[in-house]
Amino acid sequence: MRNKTLIVVLAVLTAAALVSASFAQAAPAKPAKAEKKFDQQKVLMELWKAPDSAVVGTVNGEKVTKGELLKRLWFFNAPNTLQDILTQKMIEQAANKAGVKLTPQQLQEKIQESLKRMGMSSVEQLCDQFRVTKDYFVFRTRGGALAEATVQKQVKVSDAEYAEWIKARHILIRKPAEEKDEAKKDEIAKKKADEIYQKIKNGEDFAKLADEYSEDPGNTDPKTGKKKGGDLGWFSRGRMVQEFEKKAFELKAGEVGEPVKTFYGYHIIKVDKLGKDATPEEKVELNKLILERKIPLEMNKWFTDLQAKSKIDNKLMPPPVKEPTPVVKPQPPKPAPQPKPAPKIEETKPAPSGEKTEKPAESQPAEKPETPPPPPPPPAN
Repeated sequence: MRNKTLIVVLAVLTAAALVSASFAQAAPAKPAKAEKKFDQQKVLMELWKAPDSAVVGTVNGEKVTKGELLKRLWFFNAPNTLQDILTQKMIEQAANKAGVKLTPQQLQEKIQESLKRMGMSSVEQLCDQFRVTKDYFVFRTRGGALAEATVQKQVKVSDAEYAEWIKARHILIRKPAEEKDEAKKDEIAKKKADEIYQKIKNGEDFAKLADEYSEDPGNTDPKTGKKKGGDLGWFSRGRMVQEFEKKAFELKAGEVGEPVKTFYGYHIIKVDKLGKDATPEEKVELNKLILERKIPLEMNKWFTDLQAKSKIDNKLMPPPVKEPTPVVKPQPPKPAPQPKPAPKIEETKPAPSGEKTEKPAESQPAEKPETPPPPPPPPAN
């Protein structure tokens, strides 16, 4: 009996499945509705226009109104937000005074720079990641861009700064990883580097040899896959390992140095150009590299000086606390040294002729010190 019941149930389920399949073929299901993307800017604008009674959020059915939110924002964040606004206006005033303007295109370029630096593909992604609004991100980016442009207009690059840079190429020969003996590894790498160096001395092209032999992964452009002929571009002191830097800055333009050993292996270095000899076109590139390192330091100094000179009155904050001036406790004047008493002269009778007289030495009292001796050190615990 149970077997018959089971057969009937299976038959019903099979029939139902066939009906469902035929229905699916006759009338295909509608594609799932794409989830609507949250537009924070639009929501903010709509609720800004709404009355204070508008609901901006709920928790377990309990409502939070726009009015309550604004009150909390005022008492929680108004002092700091006002300080941000005052600081922005201070920067804008300094920029206007310096004749610096920021075009919409320049602002967009700065926004894209920020996105690239943070590895973000869009402003929306960045705002979602850091939980900030688009307005706030653009506000801060604009202030930084104005400050940078103002400082950049004032900062000049000297000839001495150009002279601190060189443009060079290198061929890197690494120690063979498969070899276990350290001395043997070094010997193999050095022999190979020496052979390549000899080819260069014989007149073979450095860039071609670099593309053929260099084991530096940076010699391949990651975007195009093309070799770079060992080109390292412009660099200054402090950017390369010590042994490499020492050798590179000893070379003259066009000169190739003997293989130099570093942590990475053996390098053959060729200096293409000295910064002091850069052409006007090359100086444009060099200028950008120098300013990239110089501007941040100058901006800190500029901003500190600007703050010190500006009269900022944030009525929602107490005045900044001045650091107390250290009080130097006055020391009592040292007593003036007392004059030493004149030695007492005693009258003596002349000694008889031919006789020697010896006056016994008298013990003189020690002179009193001008200041009392220091107290003895405290006993050791």
